[in-house]
Amino acid sequence: MAKRDINLDVKRDYSTVRRNVAQPSHRRNRKKTSTVDPKAGREIEALVLEKSTTKSIPLSRLVRDLSDELAYKPDQIVSAIIRLKTERKILIREPVVYRRFPDYLLSPISMWFWEVALATLASLGLIFASSGWALYFRYVFGGLMVLFLPGYSLVGFIYSEKNDLDYLTRITLSFALSLAIATLVGLVLNFTPFGITLFAVALSLGTVTIGLLLLTALRRYAYYRLARVVETE
Repeated sequence: MAKRDINLDVKRDYSTVRRNVAQPSHRRNRKKTSTVDPKAGREIEALVLEKSTTKSIPLSRLVRDLSDELAYKPDQIVSAIIRLKTERKILIREPVVYRRFPDYLLSPISMWFWEVALATLASLGLIFASSGWALYFRYVFGGLMVLFLPGYSLVGFIYSEKNDLDYLTRITLSFALSLAIATLVGLVLNFTPFGITLFAVALSLGTVTIGLLLLTALRRYAYYRLARVVETE
């Protein structure tokens, strides 16, 4: 379930859900609690399955309706929905399928691309800062450019799926690969007329980072299209 899309559709997966789902008992006077006990969790799940049986329903409306009917907090209901999604009892999908790569790149799904790209462009824009607060931002973004962003882009290309690596391993590999990429870039620039200068190194690292980001986006878009084809079948 994409975190930034609140207007997703939820539909029931009949291949994994048993038809004899128990009907929940509605109690409007129940107090809201901070945690969901197993009985309450089953009640929420049963009502989610009941409401998503006949037709697709926007996720935001589903959470709002269940919150009004069962008097549970929205985060508790979302947790139950995520649990059903993990168990493959329901399907959560975008209401609009992005059929072209530019549309996919401009969608909320690709926010990771723009976050890293903007950080890279900010690093390039601050290389000439020499005074004031911009100098401190130059140190921060310059460190990201050399120590993290190139490796993060390469790790994203190699391990396109988010579940392939845990976050700690992904971050560790990003630092290690960034140092390796920076070393290789310096080695290549040493044999060019540009030499190892600040502008040449920054521009080369930025180009490598943006290029790897585009390759990663293309690879993830291919997975996205394949997943949509399998879902429609």
